[in-house]
Amino acid sequence: MLLKWAGGKAWLVNNHPYVFHNNESYEKRSLKYKSIKYKRYIDPFVGGGAVFKYLEPEQSIISDINEELITFYNCLKTSPEALYEEVIKHFNKHSNTYYYEVRKTLKKDELGIAARFLYLNYTCYNGIYRVNQKNEFNVPIGDKKSFHYKVEDFINNSSKLKNTIIQLQDFRETIGQSKKDDLLYVDPPYTTKSNKLAFTSYSAKQFSWGDQEDLSLLLNQKNAEGVKIIISNINDKDIRELYSNSQGWNHKPIDRANILAHRPKGKKYKEIIISNI
Repeated sequence: MLLKWAGGKAWLVNNHPYVFHNNESYEKRSLKYKSIKYKRYIDPFVGGGAVFKYLEPEQSIISDINEELITFYNCLKTSPEALYEEVIKHFNKHSNTYYYEVRKTLKKDELGIAARFLYLNYTCYNGIYRVNQKNEFNVPIGDKKSFHYKVEDFINNSSKLKNTIIQLQDFRETIGQSKKDDLLYVDPPYTTKSNKLAFTSYSAKQFSWGDQEDLSLLLNQKNAEGVKIIISNINDKDIRELYSNSQGWNHKPIDRANILAHRPKGKKYKEIIISNI
């Protein structure tokens, strides 16, 4: 959705798209089969929105606790052309000095916040979103000097958000909105039991191991209610134990590379897909 996003899931939809298709497609590694059927797509950790963009759901709820990110999505949905014009104004002035001036200058209006967010996202180092203890964005400048998107790209992405509810809220609230036959895609911060605050700089609110446990309790409850669920997470013993096979969860360790790519002997899978589909 126009964003560069460290930790995003473009690699997942590009190399493992079968994850989002039905069982027959999954078994045969083929995309010639129908996608999973669901009523609404719900994503409580939307980030860069790669899975949302891939699925193009007819109805959806996307949410996050990053206020600037949600402001960006709302502005993209309602004012794509105005947003494009504001972003281009930034790029026409882009320089090392200008980047740091924009980085330290906060905006108060939605359009200004969204344009600043996209400009910094595109020109910062590796698309990283990181804030300090004062909740101030502090990523250094990267090597991008131009912006390759056109106004048509903004309009096209805006159209994908037409029937999407965009919410600034905690994952607990968003998951609580899911009902039977909705599709929940859940991509939480990769916090483990041994590294209890592994992801501390995305927002002023940290995601702890306790949050991972709360998340699993919610998802086990929604699993019992008939919600369709796909989870991407770090392939960690303690994470796997939160989602038992006896409760209907399937575990599929994966590499970031294509499933058909050569995997050196002894290399461990770093990611896992856990689903009830």
